Amino acid sequence: MPRRSRTARNDGEIKMKRSDFFIRLTTGVIFLAVACYIGVYLYNYFVNTYTTTAAVRYSIVETLPAHGFIVRTETVLEERSTAILPTVSEGEKVAAGQVIAVEYLSIDALERASEIRSLRLKIAQLESLRGDSNAASINAIMELSNAVNSNDLRRLNELALNVETSIFTTETDISELRSRLEYLEESNVGTRTIAAEVSGTFSHNVDGFEHVEPGMLYYMSPSELQEQFSTPYNASGTGKLITEFKWYFAAIMEHEDAFQLSSGHHNVVQFYGAYNADIEMRVEHISRREDGLCVVLFSSDRGLQEITPLRTLRADVVLGVVTGIRVPMEAIHLDDDLNTFIFLQTSGQAERVDVEIIRTIGDSYIVRDGVETNTPLRVDSIIIVKARDLYHGKVVG
Repeated sequence: MPRRSRTARNDGEIKMKRSDFFIRLTTGVIFLAVACYIGVYLYNYFVNTYTTTAAVRYSIVETLPAHGFIVRTETVLEERSTAILPTVSEGEKVAAGQVIAVEYLSIDALERASEIRSLRLKIAQLESLRGDSNAASINAIMELSNAVNSNDLRRLNELALNVETSIFTTETDISELRSRLEYLEESNVGTRTIAAEVSGTFSHNVDGFEHVEPGMLYYMSPSELQEQFSTPYNASGTGKLITEFKWYFAAIMEHEDAFQLSSGHHNVVQFYGAYNADIEMRVEHISRREDGLCVVLFSSDRGLQEITPLRTLRADVVLGVVTGIRVPMEAIHLDDDLNTFIFLQTSGQAERVDVEIIRTIGDSYIVRDGVETNTPLRVDSIIIVKARDLYHGKVVG
């Protein structure tokens, strides 16, 4: 028994010695790693102070925020008590005298027209299926089978009908449908067509602000513009015709921003939200200042078809694009005459180059390209960011 106790004690002592060894080893490794890190840091700070970067071109698009209203020359079509179905689509150009809608004078006439449209679609579908009956039948059966296998019952009736149509429809069935269509078209009474009185662009949307005309915008302050579009005048009608291609964007902007624009000049307006597009527009007029705001009236004759249903939009007005060379702030120096300059690494020597700062971006400056200022600074030039005792002509690298 005593012998066993001594052996156990010896084993414990050996394990403790091993544990102490590994702890000392781990501690030593960590200490060396920290010492190396501190050493590298001190070396870079006190000795290796020479760092460079390549000159890169950088562009900034300067924009001004705006929000406002679209104004067009619009004529609302007369509202009728009967059913009206347009025959032209939103934003479609129409000529004077062109049929733009059909008026149905009775419920029977409307139901008859609905059946005529349904028959035309069905006949076209059947003729397409019969043209390649084998492929159509196989596709219809495969779609139905996939739906059943995946337990997707949402289109089960539609897919079953496709199978029935593709397999069991005959030329006799199609002939009967054609006969029915001919009969309905011959007896199609109780309808009347509506033609456009003038040429223009058609829109289904009538919002009640069609009475606001472009000429009114030249005399409105920001508050008057907001008031004009606060309450619709009459939001009823069977549609409207936009009778001029030129349209206007009456934008409310900060006066300080609008002051940077010029009447008669063109700026790109970047619309976003309900309408995403960049359109070059002419600055027609800048209103008087009111509570730090003003109305800037833009115009364009492009893109009208895309904005026919819209009235309110937000945008950024592009003031310009600033392009230059990006230089870290740390690389900029200032002499006794307050001239800003940098050092380039040129053929193994430091070369002083005066620079003109045009913008600040984060921890860098945008300076003019040497092509503009007649200096050696170009894209891919080596800019000396940090160095000890730097002067023009010093050997570096």
